[in-house]
Amino acid sequence: MSFFKRIFSSKKETNNYESKQSQINTKEYFDNRYTEDNIDPKMLKGCLKMIESYFIDNKIERKIQSPINHPINLDQVDQDGFGFLLYCKAFQIEESQAAMFVAYSFSDFLIKKYGFKLYMDSKPEYPLRSMTLKYEKDEVFLSLYPFEYTAKVLNGNSTFSDLVEKIKTQIDEMPDLEDLARNSTN
Repeated sequence: MSFFKRIFSSKKETNNYESKQSQINTKEYFDNRYTEDNIDPKMLKGCLKMIESYFIDNKIERKIQSPINHPINLDQVDQDGFGFLLYCKAFQIEESQAAMFVAYSFSDFLIKKYGFKLYMDSKPEYPLRSMTLKYEKDEVFLSLYPFEYTAKVLNGNSTFSDLVEKIKTQIDEMPDLEDLARNSTN
């Protein structure tokens, strides 16, 4: 059974919804749970080289020339040729490592394009959520789990392009703190 099948078919812990809702996400709580992180430049360079070599070895022309980690290109890595997971397997790279190459590459794109910040979660609710990207606008956060999402893409359940469109919409529709304060007093 593949790594992704084991993760997604595993029994999820049941959450106590009410206790989660009553938990207040204060700055102290946030700082205790999340640690800001950076993608190691050497690791990122290796991830991007693997993606670039996939295009070269499969003789696939990228739809977007630059950056290599554009979501449309990452979708091509999943959909064109024989697939990035099989490609990495030929180099004896495990599925989880191959997925991490793509997750770091996608994360780098979102960090540079939209200003997301990478955090490590000390208490992830699910196995693939220890790495999280957060976008902040006036103390309102948009969160994304790049490794979990990459697993969905590599399993054929989504695309990076679709997610970026959703992110653009969410960022445009994010309320600012003043709007929230006005609406809560009405």
